Amino acid sequence: MIQWAGMEIFDTLDELVDPKHTALLLWDFAENVVLNRYSTDDLVRNSARLLAAAREHGVLRIFSHQNNMRIVGDTGAPTVRMRLTRSGKPVADISREPEPKGFPAKPRLVEAMRPKEDEIVFEKFIPNAFLGTNFEWWLRRHAIKTIILTGVNVATGINGTAREAISRGFYAVVARDCVGTNSPEDYQAAVNYLEKIFDVFDSSAIIESWTNKKS
Repeated sequence: MIQWAGMEIFDTLDELVDPKHTALLLWDFAENVVLNRYSTDDLVRNSARLLAAAREHGVLRIFSHQNNMRIVGDTGAPTVRMRLTRSGKPVADISREPEPKGFPAKPRLVEAMRPKEDEIVFEKFIPNAFLGTNFEWWLRRHAIKTIILTGVNVATGINGTAREAISRGFYAVVARDCVGTNSPEDYQAAVNYLEKIFDVFDSSAIIESWTNKKS
């Protein structure tokens, strides 16, 4: 740990992901999201392994799920434009889409990534875990300093949450092999960007750190 300007700054992976001050965020592992993504099998397998290790080593687990707001429409015109831009479509294409009606059912998480009764679940509706949710309340209550981010989508929700975490005084660690997106190209571009700003590690390195600390 580095002492500088009256602050204690974490220096090593072991310090960053110490179970006593770390939370694992499982972001949007809904079946209708994860099962349509690039490299789904690897994403779920690696994330499930990291989740099991977090449970074993007493790391706080926090799951998000989409609330009953519609993905397109309820979150506003800027969100509609962003999603079309990410899809490489002109904004005019939205006029060919049917207008959303009614409210969607609560999504089911993939079987390997479902929370247990004693684990935290919160509702989210935009690609940022902090805005309009009680996520930060749980972090403060449990004296969390570091958030490990997993899930979908690495280019939007993971990116947005990591940036917000730093702004609010939390360390953000991205589990490289536990995040997903639409294509290999999209994944590589997103991860390359995250590696320039945040701490990005393979889940195996995080699990090894926890195992060594316990031993």
